[in-house]
This record gives sequence, structure tokens and C-alpha cells, in this order.
Amino acid sequence: LMIIVIIISLALLFVIKVVFTKKNTDLTGSYETSKLVESFVNTLFQTSSGCTSDTTIQDLLVDCAKNPFSGGTITCDDGRESCVFANATIATILQSTIDNWGFKETGYEFVAVAPPNQQIIYYASGNLSASLGGETTPFTLRLYPSQQYLSVYLCVGGCELG
Repeated sequence: LMIIVIIISLALLFVIKVVFTKKNTDLTGSYETSKLVESFVNTLFQTSSGCTSDTTIQDLLVDCAKNPFSGGTITCDDGRESCVFANATIATILQSTIDNWGFKETGYEFVAVAPPNQQIIYYASGNLSASLGGETTPFTLRLYPSQQYLSVYLCVGGCELG
């Protein structure tokens, strides 16, 4: 009888340990955040930039990636080149959207990296040092006619681009 009580006690102790130490993962929240990021970046690419009457944010990013050291070949109506205009416009859009959606507390980074590893756009908001590294799968834009790509990251919790 004593052996049965000990075995039941150990089993009960094991069940209690597993139930109370189970890591709580919020898969739904993570999935929703990744879909929000994906939708946001794809929409951002197609957004009219205000640089000229017919340029999108994607046009500015691609031009800047192809010509990072000259500031881009597109000159906006206000006289700024594509790289400067893209940086300012993307920062304004992020401040008026992502910050207001509650991600400023978590912290996030928006980074665009042109080949060979030239960071052309960078914006960060929130307390990145207190958060975990975020998703680092890039959105890519082909830099025609070359075979190279611009990599764009929007990482909630910060990017770990190593």
C-alpha cells in the first residue's frame, strides 16, 4: 500500500510541475502581429510617397537602394533626393500608425538594407533594450535589371540582423 501511495504522489507531483511550469506562449498574438507586419509593409510599398505625383514608397526605396551614395536619382518636388525623402516619409508614417497601435511600448525597428550590406533606411521606436528580438525575415524588392534585392525589415521587438 505504501508503494502505491508513493507512486501516486510522484505522479501527482509530476502533473502539478508540468501544469504550473508550462511555458505560456501566445501563438495567436504572434500570428496576428506577423500578419499585421506583412500587411503593413506591403501597403507601405504601394503608398503614394508625395515626392512627385507618381512615385510610391517602393519607387523611392528601390531608387535609393540602387544609388545609396548619391542619395538617389529621383528629385522630389521639394528638392530632396529619394533617400532623404523616403527616410522622412517612412518615419512620419510609422509614427502615425505603428506607434499609435501600441507597438511603441514593445519597441520596433524598420530597416532597409541594400546590397552589398548598406543600410539605407533606419527607424526605431520604443524600448528595444527591454524587449526580445523580433522577426527577421525580410521583405524583398528586386533591383532590376540586376539580380540583387533590397531587404526591408519591420521587426516588433527589434531586429537581430547579425
